[in-house]
Amino acid sequence: MMTQDEITTEETTYCEVHPDRETGLRCNLCGRYMCPECAVSTPVGYRCKQCVRQVEDRFFSGTQVDYVVAFVTAAIISGLGLIPASLVGFFWIILIIVGIVVGGVITQTIQRVTQRRRGRYTAPVATAGVLVGAVALSVVLAGGITLGVLLYAGPAAVIVYQRFKG
Repeated sequence: MMTQDEITTEETTYCEVHPDRETGLRCNLCGRYMCPECAVSTPVGYRCKQCVRQVEDRFFSGTQVDYVVAFVTAAIISGLGLIPASLVGFFWIILIIVGIVVGGVITQTIQRVTQRRRGRYTAPVATAGVLVGAVALSVVLAGGITLGVLLYAGPAAVIVYQRFKG
């Protein structure tokens, strides 16, 4: 049985990232003290952001070269896809459908070329490639960005981002 002195002499603990915040919450993997802002709820309990990042890193095997390949592949296919899309004119629904199809082709091609390796930043890099490729070719062919390019590149970029982010 604990005496009154033992109960009141309990040590005060602080978050390891924010040393000005008192906490009693500990990471269930490494045991670090963390405040509610630093805690990440997982199916097996609360973990610190450092431990969560280490676990996530196991799933990301992409290299710096894979980022370059993803960007260039997305830019080239996006630009090439703009050529048939530009022949459609301003039939906006067809432009959107072509953009969706091209987005799927881009993701499949990137996955094959990189042998399905994913990096932490593959989604934004590939999405930037889609937009740069479409806008660059639009500037060369039409002298600027048109509504048709946006109707084509927007859905393509969304498909690419969602496929790599999800």
